[in-house]
Amino acid sequence: MNDDLVLGIDCGATKVMVQSGILCSKTNKISPGSFHKEYLYSNHPDWNPQFDPVPIATQKIEYSSHNISLTQSEVKQGRVITETIIKAIEESQDHRIGLCFPGLKDQNGILVMANGPRIPNLKNHLKQIKSILNDSDCCVMGEWKSTIGQMQNIDNGIYIGGGTGIADGMIFNGDLLRLNDLKGVQRSWEIQIDPSNTVESLLSPAGMINNYNKNHKNKITNLATLSNQKSFNAILENALDAFSLLVENRIRFFNSQGKEIQRVVIGQRLGQFLNESNVEYKNKFKSTIEIPLKISSDRRTAALGAALAIVC
Repeated sequence: MNDDLVLGIDCGATKVMVQSGILCSKTNKISPGSFHKEYLYSNHPDWNPQFDPVPIATQKIEYSSHNISLTQSEVKQGRVITETIIKAIEESQDHRIGLCFPGLKDQNGILVMANGPRIPNLKNHLKQIKSILNDSDCCVMGEWKSTIGQMQNIDNGIYIGGGTGIADGMIFNGDLLRLNDLKGVQRSWEIQIDPSNTVESLLSPAGMINNYNKNHKNKITNLATLSNQKSFNAILENALDAFSLLVENRIRFFNSQGKEIQRVVIGQRLGQFLNESNVEYKNKFKSTIEIPLKISSDRRTAALGAALAIVC
């Protein structure tokens, strides 16, 4: 069997990333190919940067009752995202494609979405896609089974990817643990710290930035700028508390199954920030837990995980 060329598409809250991957038939590991392209939703004329998602509590009630009632703003924003994905697929030159997306979903689309619109009929518009994969699962697979990943060669570990939200996942006993199918284990956006905050809202870069912007007139858009503000230390301490709580939650699960976590990996925008900023911030995260911590700053891993999923 020859090495296999595939494409992965990582659909986030702000953009679509397309990355080619080459699967090695001998190692069953995937390496980045030469093709890489990003499509910003904000380039679409109908994109609404002020879009406000339906409250998660409401989404969960509608999800449980199988009665999802989309708002007009969700329909419009969902159309922008769908058309952007279609454009990315059309320019993919007929390669086999794996596509991942955040949120809770069924075989047809996105039913619960913390940081964007629900798109329950998304699959109907993507004829070239066999199934919509979970972004958290693909992040983990990309870190675990790609040549650029930081979770290679372990059997038990957790991944925490910080961007607009938190993509969190686990490798358990040498296998990917799919959190959406696992009862009794909460996602980061479900772990409530206080009435106003979840782990996700305090730990994700977007959450940290939002927590600053809602109390200041000078609005900022990235962690690098935030780290220069006087109030950053307080925001960082809240993020560290959320990080510690999430890791403790996962430790309890692993211990209940007679396993121990070998490694924690922080990735995506949060990983990039920690690798590029003052080493003091990275050390603070490392000293918060007793488990070995690695930082991943390569944003291509989710797309590589999606590509891997369609050939394995």
